[in-house]
Amino acid sequence: MLCRTCGKKGDHWTARCPYKDQAPPPANGTVDKPPASETSSGKTAYVPPSKRGAGAKRNGTDMKHRDEENTIRFTNLSEDAMESDLRELVAPFGPVSRVHVGIDRKTGMCRGFGYVNFVKKEDAERAVLKLNGYGYDSLILRVEWADPRTN
Repeated sequence: MLCRTCGKKGDHWTARCPYKDQAPPPANGTVDKPPASETSSGKTAYVPPSKRGAGAKRNGTDMKHRDEENTIRFTNLSEDAMESDLRELVAPFGPVSRVHVGIDRKTGMCRGFGYVNFVKKEDAERAVLKLNGYGYDSLILRVEWADPRTN
């Protein structure tokens, strides 16, 4: 075993090094002191993500409240429908920020519904008007505004 403090092989560990007073300071300039965020009990204080470095500019609720007002719900999708199919279907109406198709965990097939988040509400309105009642993959789609999340 090798002591990290004095670098000698021997019968002692770093914590019990008899030469620790004679050892030179570490090359990187750090000293074994607790970080500033530690409390007097030795435990680190919790810093929420909204207060950490680059994330401090965000208010923490961005992920919960994505543009639900621009979300439309597709129902009566075929079992073979995939996200790429839905994205291709709505592409002519404008830019899309998110596409989700409900997939059955056991079978891996579509559960018959999907959601599309548009960047602009006007694009979503046009998609609802044009695609509601549209025949797609031998089924008639039902397209409507999605209800806001309740969680």
